[in-house]
Amino acid sequence: MKKIIIVTLFVLAACNNAMAASDLKIGFVSVQDLLTQAPQVEAVNAAMIARFGGKKQELQDLEAGIKTMQENYKRNELVMTEDKLNELKTKLIGKVQNFKQKEATLAQEVKVMRNQELAVLQKEVRDIINNIAKRDKYDLILSEGVVFATEKLDITESVLEEMKKKFKKK
Repeated sequence: MKKIIIVTLFVLAACNNAMAASDLKIGFVSVQDLLTQAPQVEAVNAAMIARFGGKKQELQDLEAGIKTMQENYKRNELVMTEDKLNELKTKLIGKVQNFKQKEATLAQEVKVMRNQELAVLQKEVRDIINNIAKRDKYDLILSEGVVFATEKLDITESVLEEMKKKFKKK
């Protein structure tokens, strides 16, 4: 008799937990979709191009100059004196080192700016998701690491719409 009462209580507790869980409102957001479709991302990319486009062009010009010097070195290697060859080789090595240094500096600047902009965008996305969660009374919103979520749980489009509204206000 004791076993029946314990089993009954266990079943009732399990049913109670299942009913409570069915009241949960769960949502899912695809951050990857947000980062490919949000207008803020396009604005960040445009700002990056505007800020670093000149430096990138300078690097491309420097690279073209190095290629020209290399071709000149190969073409005239047999007819130039050893002193001239050494002088040209030294200049070429200096230009290559200068190019690599400028390339590394530009890559670091781009990385720092991208990380700063990404941090601002992530905070904005988090704030929008929190507002939607409070407004629509979600108990749980998931993001990364979800293998599958049905369409009815996906609130990515709602977040994207809020991001577009916020972008237009700026």
